[in-house]
Amino acid sequence: MASAFQEHTSHYEPSSPPASIHGGRGDDGEAPSKAPEGQGDDASSVDHVHEKTAAAAPLTKKQKFKRHCRRFWWWYLIGLIIFLAIFLPILFRVIIPAVVQNIIDDQPMPVTGGAFIAVTSTKLNVSITTSLNSPLPADIDPVLLYMYNKGTPDFSPFVNVTLPGMHVDGDTVVSVTDQTVTITNETELISWFGDVFDHPTVTLSTRGDAQVHMGALHSSAHIDKTVEVNSLNKLKGFAIEHMQLIMPARENGTNIQGTLNLPNWGALTLGIGDLSLNLMSGDLRIGLITIYDVLIPPGNNSRYFNGELYLDVLFQNLGTVLSNNADALNEGNIQIDATGNATVIDGEHIGFIEAVLNRRRVTSTISVVKLLGDMIGSFTNGSSMSIPDLLDEVLGNSTLIEEALKHWPTANTTTTTTTKRSFPSFRRGSGLSLLKLGMKMGLAKF
Repeated sequence: MASAFQEHTSHYEPSSPPASIHGGRGDDGEAPSKAPEGQGDDASSVDHVHEKTAAAAPLTKKQKFKRHCRRFWWWYLIGLIIFLAIFLPILFRVIIPAVVQNIIDDQPMPVTGGAFIAVTSTKLNVSITTSLNSPLPADIDPVLLYMYNKGTPDFSPFVNVTLPGMHVDGDTVVSVTDQTVTITNETELISWFGDVFDHPTVTLSTRGDAQVHMGALHSSAHIDKTVEVNSLNKLKGFAIEHMQLIMPARENGTNIQGTLNLPNWGALTLGIGDLSLNLMSGDLRIGLITIYDVLIPPGNNSRYFNGELYLDVLFQNLGTVLSNNADALNEGNIQIDATGNATVIDGEHIGFIEAVLNRRRVTSTISVVKLLGDMIGSFTNGSSMSIPDLLDEVLGNSTLIEEALKHWPTANTTTTTTTKRSFPSFRRGSGLSLLKLGMKMGLAKF
């Protein structure tokens, strides 16, 4: 048995059938060969290995990102909530208001038109036309705008107006129309109106707070603008265009009427009611005229006036008048100045306008020939009588001109000093003749 065991364990026969549960080698007749089946199992194992190799192929970046997000989505959600909790308040409280404020600050808001019209001594009718140019469409709620002088140390608005609610998108015209407002600081208004009269341009400062809506987003913005507006420039170009005597004078003393030019170099229409002006020659008051319902839009404005020329003052102070007009007479003109006397609306004095105009003086020059022609035309009423011939009828030999000649010093008195103006001496009888001759020569030019 020992030799048989050794033989069995040491020798292997390749042709031997595989062991089975029936015995060590099984029965050759009953069990067919399993070689083919073994080969099939090997092929199946190879296919399985290939499938595992294909499933283990490297993932793309997109696939890795998706897998990463699926694994850690809750962390990202928590981070997003924390970010929004920090960013949204900054967005709505800092970024959007800063953008809106920057847009408002960049607006020039030029004043292209408007009006300041006195209504009473305490009220003004105000209109203003300006524009906004917004890169973003937005709605703006009504805004209370305060007008003030930038140069005043303390914020002291003199009037306030309400800017109406509006939708702005691109270049948009903004208008404040016919708002009657109460004067809140008369001193500041007088100061501003004084600058309007004295300078070619004047600054107008406004301040207010606006509520701006951009769709569902809302923000507030502060308006504080100072713009330059063209102004009156001392009424440069003021002139008496025509002046006629009314003889006999009316019951109220009116003895002159005519037209004068009130130029407005600014962008704002000004309304000041009935304006009375003193006519001045130097410091001598020689008359008083009234211009009714003064409303002066931009440009030249011809207005009717009437009033009283103080003829007695002229006669008594003719030497002073001629002396005051020496330079103008050398150029063939008469200079007549005007200062404010009163401004009245419905019988009420408008103090804030009187405070400005009563301290200002404007100058008008008119040709001597034209003035005499207008004056004498008052008597002719279109008759064919010439002006020199009319002098004989109206003035005679004891005339205003003769009185003027009496005030001119003779050749003997003018030699006392070389610093005084010397006038030629005239005989009283020849003065009128020379005047008539001069007027004929002057009129021949026209």
